[in-house]
Amino acid sequence: MTAAGAAAVCALAALFAAILDNVLDGDGFTAWDRPISTWIAAHREPALTAIMRGLTNVGNPPVLATAIAAAAAVTTIRVRTLAPVVLGTAAFAGFGLMVVTVKLAVGRPRPPDEERAIAVDGSSFPSGHAAGIAVVALVSAWMLTRAYRWSRRTCLAVWAATVVLVVAVGFSRVYLGVHYASDIVAGWALGASWAGFVIVAGIAATPLRGTTR
Repeated sequence: MTAAGAAAVCALAALFAAILDNVLDGDGFTAWDRPISTWIAAHREPALTAIMRGLTNVGNPPVLATAIAAAAAVTTIRVRTLAPVVLGTAAFAGFGLMVVTVKLAVGRPRPPDEERAIAVDGSSFPSGHAAGIAVVALVSAWMLTRAYRWSRRTCLAVWAATVVLVVAVGFSRVYLGVHYASDIVAGWALGASWAGFVIVAGIAATPLRGTTR
């Protein structure tokens, strides 16, 4: 399990590096950015836009911090160790540091103002919302499904909902015109790789299995 997880982390990190190289060189995946953003901006619907505005807020830092804190607290109560708090803190702080560092280093402009449905400042690459929701949702799902002895069906439902949420929040950023598609995919890759690293470290350090009562 740990070896497979480490391989997945490396693959995701390599994907992020490849997209970063495309962004810096202005080629590869980035060739699709403008056509995708322009097409979506021209086909927005008021009702869907309202939904996307609400959905994108799930990826805001205060919401993510609250979510990972809640998941860590619930897991800590179950396993009777502070390991979930340490892992949750490392997950959230680590992704934040990486995103800020890359944004400052790359300094990619966001899509044109006329294509944006909401006002946002700062660098476009990578998407902090996409990276953040990937980290928080994946680590939270792992902690909860590992600590609580839920049925296989329940665990699959939790993981399916996690993937849907990660995809939906990322898509909302492109739909609202504040990120390019490559920003989102890079954010997912960066966030998932960091989440994988935290999970692999957690598996190696502690079993996080729920205690019997």
